[in-house]
Amino acid sequence: MSRDGFLTIGVEEEYQIIDASGQLHSHIDTLLAAAAPKLGDKVKREMMQSVVEVGTTICENVDEARYQLGEMRHTLSELLKPEGLRIACAGTHPFSRWEDQQITEHERYKMLEIELQDVVRSLVIFGLHVHVAIPDPELRIGVLNEARYFLPHLLALSTSSPFWMGRNTGLKSYRSVIWSNFPRTGIPPDISSYDEYESYVELLVRTGSIDNGKKIWWDLRAHPSFPTLEFRVCDMPTRLEETVCLAGLMQAICAKLLILRSRNLGFRKYMPALIAENKWRAIRYGIDGKLIDFGKQSEVPMRDLAIELLEFIDDVVDDLGSRKAVEYVHTILAEGTSADRQLRVLENGGDTRAVVEMLAAETVGAPASLREKTG
Repeated sequence: MSRDGFLTIGVEEEYQIIDASGQLHSHIDTLLAAAAPKLGDKVKREMMQSVVEVGTTICENVDEARYQLGEMRHTLSELLKPEGLRIACAGTHPFSRWEDQQITEHERYKMLEIELQDVVRSLVIFGLHVHVAIPDPELRIGVLNEARYFLPHLLALSTSSPFWMGRNTGLKSYRSVIWSNFPRTGIPPDISSYDEYESYVELLVRTGSIDNGKKIWWDLRAHPSFPTLEFRVCDMPTRLEETVCLAGLMQAICAKLLILRSRNLGFRKYMPALIAENKWRAIRYGIDGKLIDFGKQSEVPMRDLAIELLEFIDDVVDDLGSRKAVEYVHTILAEGTSADRQLRVLENGGDTRAVVEMLAAETVGAPASLREKTG
């Protein structure tokens, strides 16, 4: 189903670089120099020097993505060990303060700091971005309009940022709150055609609002440089299998929507403001909340909607080779998202430093439940 460039995927993850005490540690330049011979341009700088971004090549399926991401997590972990450093995955760091972070020495980031001031300086957050290739521009916009509906579901399943600067925020995705301070973020508007989208980008460039389309940071966007839809709504998952599951869900949602369109059975579109209601519920409660079923005009437990989502994509996952990957949803529902597991550490008498230790262990190793069984 992913022949001719259709529905191939690319996955980008953002990792925290932490020291022995669990604090974020500015180390990106040294790490990149060490990683370049093994990983080449798969590893990149991000806004903060304590962040490392990795990206796969174009992958035919989720198994390819899993292999590459696993290799990168392992390689970076091994490269950091001699320095007494580690990587950890979550949407926010449980206790490090944004005022202590150093912005990466790069013209793009310096210009963003000049433009956005403390909005940029406080951007100590970590996300998962997944590209799904849809070469036809009009199809890409059509699927974007329909796939928006699922953004809150995907966010709920990925929540991993309950803490901010040592505080339990009471939210499952505080990263989403910090990110919302940026301009041109959130649920994308309804776009009538690819021409309308291009005209919008051109108008913003012409008026000095942006210098290129990469500064449109919606939760789902038609990428300005690649023939892909880029899902940007998710927190950075801790476990590799969570990332692979979410990437599989995104690819399958696009596949299913394309099939419906080919049969003239377009998926119903909803106002961005309505989808934003569900996004807030996902931010606040994660998988333990209720989202609105707009068709029924009633609340439905997110856990039930997660199962409904698996049923919705059931007829495409075998062709995509992603059935096993997406069925990890059942594990997420059983064991909780990263946010739930982080909060459990606190409930069991741990502190935010213990949370970081849990994150570091799960990032490169087996889930805690598996380690307990095998240890």
